[in-house]
Amino acid sequence: MKEAAPWVIAGLVAMAVLFLMLPRSESLPAPAPDFSLESLNGETVTLSALRGKLIILDFWASWCSPCTRTLPGLDELATRLADRDVVLLAISLDRTEKAAREYASAHGLSANSVLYGSLNEARVVKELYGVAGIPRTFLIDREGFVRYSGGPSGVTEELVAPWL
Repeated sequence: MKEAAPWVIAGLVAMAVLFLMLPRSESLPAPAPDFSLESLNGETVTLSALRGKLIILDFWASWCSPCTRTLPGLDELATRLADRDVVLLAISLDRTEKAAREYASAHGLSANSVLYGSLNEARVVKELYGVAGIPRTFLIDREGFVRYSGGPSGVTEELVAPWL
């Protein structure tokens, strides 16, 4: 029996090492940083005031070609799921409100969902979310936790479904 003891110990150590090498499940979701920005219709929108809704948060600009290709799809998704309390907040990083307003108007985006305030205010929110480049989209669940962070093309009905 004494001869088997080293092999048993070696086997347990090997199992422990293999266990430690297993991929970890996703880390706990991070709380979405709160912010307030003015929408193009002049109302102040505060993220925490929308608790209970599923938020698609998109950082974009009218001069950004990938942004202008994907933002209408995000708007269409949010509109289609609006009866299930899905809301789009599209933070414009345009130099002027006029540029954001013209794009929103030309593409039928709601002035309620396009946020601007000023470029400096939008940049503060961009920094809060660690956005290095645009477009960048976040899905924020009804409790205020970030469930997705990445390109807007990743925000699909299948991605959103678990939080509806």
